[in-house]
Amino acid sequence: MSLNITKLKSLKAKATQLKSWQWFLLLYGVGFVAVLTASYCIKLLMTGLP
Repeated sequence: MSLNITKLKSLKAKATQLKSWQWFLLLYGVGFVAVLTASYCIKLLMTGLP
């Protein structure tokens, strides 16, 4: 359990050091993957499983 807490603390430390353009790229990338995943799921729902 303490291993997860130390990982979380190191992630928080890294997140505080990100610049604004790095946050933008990170959120843009996550959003892009989310849109791709959602569109693929909708395609599968409409056409059925391959």
